[in-house]
Amino acid sequence: MTTFQQESGQFVSIHSLKHSVPAIRLAGRRWLAGWSPRVVVLAFACLADAGVTDALLGIENPNSRSMAQAQLFRPSTRPPGSSTNPPTPPGTPGANVMTAPADPMQAETEAAYQRGDFPKALQLAEAMLARNPNNDIAIYLRGSARVELGIQQQDLELIRSGIEDARSALKVGGTDKINYYLPYLYGMTALAGLEEKREHAEVVIKFADSILARPNLRPEERANLQYQKAGAQVYLKNTEQAIASYLAAIQSSPQHLGAHVALASAYATAGKIAEAEAAFSNTTRVFPNNPLVFNNRGMYYQQQRKPKEAIADFSRAIQLDPRFYVAYTNRGFTYLNDGENPAAAIADFTESLRLNPQQPGIYSLRGAAKLQQGKLNEALADYNETLRLDPKNPIAMADIGFTKFFSKDYPAALASFNNAVLEDPNLRYLNPWRYLSMAYAGQEGAAAATFSDSLSKPVDKRDWMDQLVLFLAGKISEQELFNAAEPNDLNLRNAQFCEAYYFIGQQRLRAGNTAGANQFFEQALATKARYLSAYRGAGFALGKFAQ
Repeated sequence: MTTFQQESGQFVSIHSLKHSVPAIRLAGRRWLAGWSPRVVVLAFACLADAGVTDALLGIENPNSRSMAQAQLFRPSTRPPGSSTNPPTPPGTPGANVMTAPADPMQAETEAAYQRGDFPKALQLAEAMLARNPNNDIAIYLRGSARVELGIQQQDLELIRSGIEDARSALKVGGTDKINYYLPYLYGMTALAGLEEKREHAEVVIKFADSILARPNLRPEERANLQYQKAGAQVYLKNTEQAIASYLAAIQSSPQHLGAHVALASAYATAGKIAEAEAAFSNTTRVFPNNPLVFNNRGMYYQQQRKPKEAIADFSRAIQLDPRFYVAYTNRGFTYLNDGENPAAAIADFTESLRLNPQQPGIYSLRGAAKLQQGKLNEALADYNETLRLDPKNPIAMADIGFTKFFSKDYPAALASFNNAVLEDPNLRYLNPWRYLSMAYAGQEGAAAATFSDSLSKPVDKRDWMDQLVLFLAGKISEQELFNAAEPNDLNLRNAQFCEAYYFIGQQRLRAGNTAGANQFFEQALATKARYLSAYRGAGFALGKFAQ
């Protein structure tokens, strides 16, 4: 039985949609996968070497650890309007901004929340409650901020405290304040993902339906509830039901940005490509001046392997908002994946970092672009900066290991790979690289002991990493390695062949057959699997780089 592991990377997420990314197992750092992600509405390719599988830049997964620009639209957490000032549809400029608040800090608190500064929003809400413990809006805002922070930090107790705040706000302010239910619903869906408990999402759907049954709901209230219900349905993989809920939300509130964006994503997840593209394009017509919708359609085009269209949309997003750093990152990522213009990728990543320096994953992406140019020292500097900002990031440790390996500093490469595995034992894709590093460092005997599990595993239990280790240990032949590759998924088979060519080339090189090795390195490059470390390694072996 052959299984596969997807490499990962770091993404920036933007809003509250959750998609599932199929696992693909390969042996090196992978910058782009062709899938239908949990992001991507938005699709942006899930870079995932190990734990950071999240929206590259376009959509927020409630389980994400890397959320740089949280929800640009927040129908889940906007404070309710007064009876004389009903809220405008979510997703429109100034939506639900209250006039003449009872507490002058309210506007500041909401502004902090809307720009994604949840710690500040939480601090301000606490200050409001210190002055008036029964301020239901302050309780609601605190709950919203707690839920968002809990999702960012994967802190279950923080999410639960936000859910409890939502209950308290309803108790103090009244159950007619429909928006007060939203942090509860949003938080419960997040708990479903973090705890892997379907029952939490099922509660969201039942509870949302009970509120939707009430008469006299305002259109935007009905839309927000349908939106939250759909989020739970997406988690439960009831995609058709989620599509129906998003359509119902749009029918209630045609300007509901979240529902428009999520509808397109749901169509993509369901494999309804024509409907997805139509929904994305419709969203750009409804919101022609919103950079987010162009960014997200660009992510979709990226998923569909239409780089020119993706770059055009990211460029439009930047034109609409020159400070929208996420679009710079996504455009740079598209250039990076294309592999022909790493200089353009570096320029975009650099601008994204200028606008928001606190993005460790973007330093990592820029390092990858510099590797495409063959600039080992500059790439290493970026990977070290990633690790400085995120000291326990195993992906950064692995990236440093690859850089050291390509510079032929095998003991240092091994140390970095081992550090990554100590931080995250699930990074099995590093095993072939660790084995080869040990072999080059004169530790092949120790390598056999370290990877005895792979070497002794029954044939029907081996995965691709086991097969590569077995080949490097001389236990299976070149043909047997090729025979172990995925037979049906042609994209995955191509990626595995890239790795097979590379590691065969390395074995030829170790045997002193440079000409034979170079033939296999050339074949690795011919796969154009640019997102793989094996592809990059073949470039270094041959001295062939893009500029």
